[in-house]
Amino acid sequence: MGQLCLAARRFEGARYWLELAARQDYPNAMQTLGRCYLAGDCVPKDENLGLMWIAKAAATGHAIAQAQMQALRVRAICAP
Repeated sequence: MGQLCLAARRFEGARYWLELAARQDYPNAMQTLGRCYLAGDCVPKDENLGLMWIAKAAATGHAIAQAQMQALRVRAICAP
């Protein structure tokens, strides 16, 4: 439901459903909510919360979240 609301640009509904599902440990919701926090879509921009939700999703084995965390590690290592 959260992703449908997000696609329909119904941000209040998207936030409600994504947070509800993420708190119930649904990896797709965790990853999507994390991405929303990083971008400031449907929630206030908050990099700490975004990384927290993506890391939680990655810990469950969510492939996209794992790739995002790996990309962040590589970027941190390569940063001047």
